[in-house]
Amino acid sequence: MESLSNIFALKQPERDRLLGLETEKEYRQRWISIRVIYFTGYLVYLAFGIVATCMWPYLRTLDPEAGKVFLAYLFAVPSVLQLVLSPVLGWWSNRLPSVRVILVPLLLSFIAGELVYAIADEIKSQQKYVLLLSRVLIGISMVVCAIYRSYISAATTLAERTRTTSYLSLAHTTGLLSASVIQPIFSGFGEEGIRIPGLFRINMHTVVGWFCALLGCINLLLVMPFIFRDHNIAVKEAMSGKGTTVKKEDSKTTELRYLPITLMCVAFAVLMLIYAAFQTLLSPVALDQFGWTNEESLFYLGILMTAGALISCVLFLLLDPLCKRFGETNVLVYGAMFALFLSQLLMIPVGTQTISESVDSVNGTIGCPVSQEWCQSIPPVSIAQFTVSYTLLCVSFSIGTTLSQAVFSKLLGPRPQGTWMALLTCAGSAARIVGPASVTVYVILGTYWTFGASAVLSGLIFLWMWVYRNSLSPTQPAPVEAAEELKVLNV
Repeated sequence: MESLSNIFALKQPERDRLLGLETEKEYRQRWISIRVIYFTGYLVYLAFGIVATCMWPYLRTLDPEAGKVFLAYLFAVPSVLQLVLSPVLGWWSNRLPSVRVILVPLLLSFIAGELVYAIADEIKSQQKYVLLLSRVLIGISMVVCAIYRSYISAATTLAERTRTTSYLSLAHTTGLLSASVIQPIFSGFGEEGIRIPGLFRINMHTVVGWFCALLGCINLLLVMPFIFRDHNIAVKEAMSGKGTTVKKEDSKTTELRYLPITLMCVAFAVLMLIYAAFQTLLSPVALDQFGWTNEESLFYLGILMTAGALISCVLFLLLDPLCKRFGETNVLVYGAMFALFLSQLLMIPVGTQTISESVDSVNGTIGCPVSQEWCQSIPPVSIAQFTVSYTLLCVSFSIGTTLSQAVFSKLLGPRPQGTWMALLTCAGSAARIVGPASVTVYVILGTYWTFGASAVLSGLIFLWMWVYRNSLSPTQPAPVEAAEELKVLNV
C-alpha cells in the first residue's frame, strides 16, 4: 500500500527537503509533470494494445483482398519509423529549451494518426493505404517513448530513478491490460455501428481511433505550460555533489563508461528480442505442441497472458523495495538475466516421445503438421514447461526492461540524454522487428534450434553481465552532508 500511495503523494519527503535541491512548490510541480509522463506512457501502450487485436479484421473489412503480408507492413511501419527517427529527434530534444516543443508535435501526430484510422472506412478507394498512412503517423508519434525516457532521467534524482522507471513500466502494462478490457466493450458496437448523419460512422473498428484520439487530446492538454513544467533536478544533484554552481555545460563533462553503457543497451535489446519472439510463438507452439483448437488456444493463452501482465504489475510495485534490499545490480543480473536464461532453457524439449498428429471431427487435423518434418523426431514441449517458462519470461522482462533503463540512465550521469535514450529505443525497435522472424526458424528447424539459440544468447548475456556486474553502479553525486541520507536509497 505504501508503494501505491507514493504514486499519488505530492508532499515533499523530509529527506528531500533537507537536501535543499528544490522548494516544496518545485517538488510538487516536478511530480505533477512526471505523472503527465506516466499518462503519456499509458496512452501509447493502450493504443498499441487495442489496435493489435483489431487490425486484421478491420483490414479485411476495408479490403477483403489484402493479405497477411500487408498486415505485417502495418505492424512493422511504426517500429521502423521509431528506429529511424528516434536518434534524430532525440538529438534535437537535447538542444531545445523545453521538451514540450517536441512533445506537442508528436502528440498531434498521434491524434492525426488515430483520426485517419477512424475515418479510413469513409474513404472510397485505396482504403488499405489510408490505413497505412495512419500507421505512419502513429509511427512518428512513437518517438515520444525516447523523449519521455529522457525527461524522466533529467527530472529525477538517482534515488528516485528506479522507482520512477518502474512506475512508468507499470503505466505501460496497465495500458495493455486496459486494452484487453476495453476491446470487448467496443465490440458491442458491431459491424454496422452508429451513423452520425452527414459525417461518419462509429462501429467496433472505428471507435478505437476516436477513443484514442480523444485521450490524445487530453494528453495534449496536460503538456500545456499551466500543467507540465520542465525540471532538471539531475543536474542540480550532480552539481551539489561537486560543491559547484549549476551550469548546463558542466553536466556534459562526466566521463562516459562505454562498456557498461553498451552492456545495458545490448541487454535491453536481447530482452526485447526474446520477449517479442516468444509472444509471436505463443499461438504456433500451443497449437502444434498441445493439439489445441483455435478456440482453446485463444481461451488458455488469454488466461496465461493476463496472469503474466498481473505478475508484471506486482513486480513493478515491488521493484524499488527489492533493489533497496538486495541491490539494484543483483536484482538485474539474477532476477532478470538469469531468469531469462532459465525461461529459454526450460523450453527445450526432453524425452523420447514424438509429437503425434490427431484428427478432430469439427476442426480437422490438429497438432504439429506433417509439413514440419522435425515434428516426427523431436519430443513435445509439455504444458508445465510452457507455463513455467512464460512466467519466468514475464518476471525477467518486467525486471530487466525497467532496471536496464534505470541503470543505463544512471551510467550516463546528469548530461542531456535525448540522443542516448533514442539509441536505447532504437535497440528495442530493432529487436521487435527481428523478433517475429523466429516463427520462420521454428517452422523450418523446430524447437531445439529456436529455443536452444535463445538459451545460448541469453546465457551469454547473463555471463557478460555477471562478470562486469561491479561496473554497473554509477558514481554517487551526493554532497558529504547528505551521503548518509542517500546511502540506504541507492544501495
